[in-house]
Amino acid sequence: MYQVAVLITAGLILISAVDYVRRAWRGETNPVPATWILMMVMISLSCWTYWQSPSRSWTSNIAVPASVPNVAYILSAVLILNARRGSLVVAFDRVQRWCLFGGAGVVVFWFITKNALVSYILVQCIGLIAYAATARRLWYAERVTEPLVFWVCILFANLCALYPAWVRDDMFSWIYLIRTIPTTSGMIFLIARAQRRMKS
Repeated sequence: MYQVAVLITAGLILISAVDYVRRAWRGETNPVPATWILMMVMISLSCWTYWQSPSRSWTSNIAVPASVPNVAYILSAVLILNARRGSLVVAFDRVQRWCLFGGAGVVVFWFITKNALVSYILVQCIGLIAYAATARRLWYAERVTEPLVFWVCILFANLCALYPAWVRDDMFSWIYLIRTIPTTSGMIFLIARAQRRMKS
């Protein structure tokens, strides 16, 4: 059961990335490079700080290491796609700039303290700040092209990742999932809400 949960989590994360890129390539979505650069920084920091812990494992916190190639693939495709369209502009808003600054601060904090757990928690807090800004934009959005399928796959992947976290009692995994499951659910609600507003 443990291995099945790990494989389903990794598989759903992979499928979500392939579907996201496919939709972007067909023009169904209009992904913003700055958003995915920030996501790449955040998931890389999550993986890096987790890997500094003595309890690190490829499987017990599967959602984190599996998300690194997921985001890297999407970011690469978004950059290439925007470059081909002649619309490659990377412009971070104020909240994103603060999040990047906070990420750099976490790296400095870790080098000084060597405290992987606190560094990891700080990264998740930065992720919450970035989510709050995105949620606010989605709440007032008149039009949204974010694919609902992507976020549904990510939600189910994180739900499957609960079992390995429970079996191995991985505190880092619990912290990550406690952050991502509610925020991903929120993204699904906000995207569905915006899509209903578009139809009406």
